[in-house]
Amino acid sequence: MSLRQFLISKTFLKHLGIAILLVFLVLLLTMQVLKVYTNHGEEYTLPDYQGLTIDELDEYKLGSELEFVVNDSVYNETKKPGTILEQNPLPNSKVKQGRKIYLTIVTETPEKVKMPNLIDLSLRQSISLLETYGLRINKLKYIQEIAKNAVLKQMHGDTVIEPGEKIYKGAKIDLILGKGRGDQMVQIPFMIGMKQKSAVDVLHHNSLNVGQQFFLDSQDTTHLRVYSTEPACTQNKSVKMGTYIDLYYRSDKNFDFAELINSFKQQDTIQEDTTLINDEFFEEDIELE
Repeated sequence: MSLRQFLISKTFLKHLGIAILLVFLVLLLTMQVLKVYTNHGEEYTLPDYQGLTIDELDEYKLGSELEFVVNDSVYNETKKPGTILEQNPLPNSKVKQGRKIYLTIVTETPEKVKMPNLIDLSLRQSISLLETYGLRINKLKYIQEIAKNAVLKQMHGDTVIEPGEKIYKGAKIDLILGKGRGDQMVQIPFMIGMKQKSAVDVLHHNSLNVGQQFFLDSQDTTHLRVYSTEPACTQNKSVKMGTYIDLYYRSDKNFDFAELINSFKQQDTIQEDTTLINDEFFEEDIELE
């Protein structure tokens, strides 16, 4: 029998059909198994776990259908220790059953870092270096010294802190600086509409200290913005280096800051070249109309 006759014979065609059917059934069975294993086509909306503790996850929606992995822990003074600070994927993400959810947990105490050497650096260099180490400015104290704005001492509380000494991340550092010849004057920067952190940073960058802080209608830091200052920052006023400036805040949910800022511009009480209106601190906080 020739090859051509064999290929068209009933016996070959019968076995070929059986083979094709078996392959089809195997593929169909494999796809069904994979569909069940991967929960194909079935997705869940991921809840917001931020603020919960690990123990609370089992009682929370989808808690038994996901795998939680703690991959980092950080200190945050505004959050309760042991709670979830961040999650990946983010809340409202679409995930499948069995997906790993990576969590960042708030620790009881902050990590320690080595104190950098700020001696003889300028104020701006010192602020930048402290931020790199996760440290913050507490207050600036000026003494008679010809090197204007040069760091003479670095202190934590009432004691000098030496370079390389271990200190908790987030700690506040006092700087003793030279004020140059005589009493140097600086202009109070325009801060209306700025968020709390930006206003504090701007004061320090301009050789000024943060005085008392008053919260007029809210303490929600997400929406707090500077409503006024004392002395006023809208009168082109100059004060001595190291002067304490009081800050008054209102919530941008309750007040139109863009309108307030525009009113100052119309009154020509803002001096464009000295008020940081175009500074990075201000641009991040509010969009002028």
